Amino acid sequence: MPIPGTKTTTAARRVLLRDVVEDRLREAIMDGTLEPGETLHDKELQDWLGVSRTPIRDALNELARTGLVEMEPNRYTRVVVPREEEALEAMQTLGVLLGGIVRLAVPRLDKKSRTRIIADLSHIQEDLEASSLAQTRNTVLKMWERLAQQCGNAILQGVYQDAMTGLFFKVPVEFFARLFDQDEIRTELVKLSSAIESRDAIAAELATERIYQLPAADAAPQ
Repeated sequence: MPIPGTKTTTAARRVLLRDVVEDRLREAIMDGTLEPGETLHDKELQDWLGVSRTPIRDALNELARTGLVEMEPNRYTRVVVPREEEALEAMQTLGVLLGGIVRLAVPRLDKKSRTRIIADLSHIQEDLEASSLAQTRNTVLKMWERLAQQCGNAILQGVYQDAMTGLFFKVPVEFFARLFDQDEIRTELVKLSSAIESRDAIAAELATERIYQLPAADAAPQ
């Protein structure tokens, strides 16, 4: 309750040390600094990050919950190793999540945001053409982060933030290149770009779902 005679101000969000540590570890896992299967020792992480054990354990517990780290009490804590048999399911889960985000975000994009997203999609297509898949993932993550921020649904944004890194991690570039048809994905990227430019939310959603390997609505079972 505001105190009479004082000016009400918006409180700044408090940044917890464990959140900073979690972000640093997540980035290191996603960019390969900490490799799949690598054992994570508390003392080494303390020395690297310059913090005590408590925020490190809190961060590791959260990363285990989101699927980037696996832990066995008194045995090991290590970076998860992606499994090829999970790649399709991870892609399809992303398709469901991102399809909803783009469906909500497209009508809300202003001209500047729309132009930036279309530029992102152009860069993604160029990277795929050049087989620069590691760079492609970085651009994809940034683009979807921008779209999630524009979707106007706080619950969906929270689900996205909670799940996205673990899901993308399950589809490393070598799986993506081997398992999924790059030409088809590039075709759908063009459709997605066109749909965003024309503010067609449903077409954008369908293109996104096809990019992430959801079957077309008219696909007949085999």
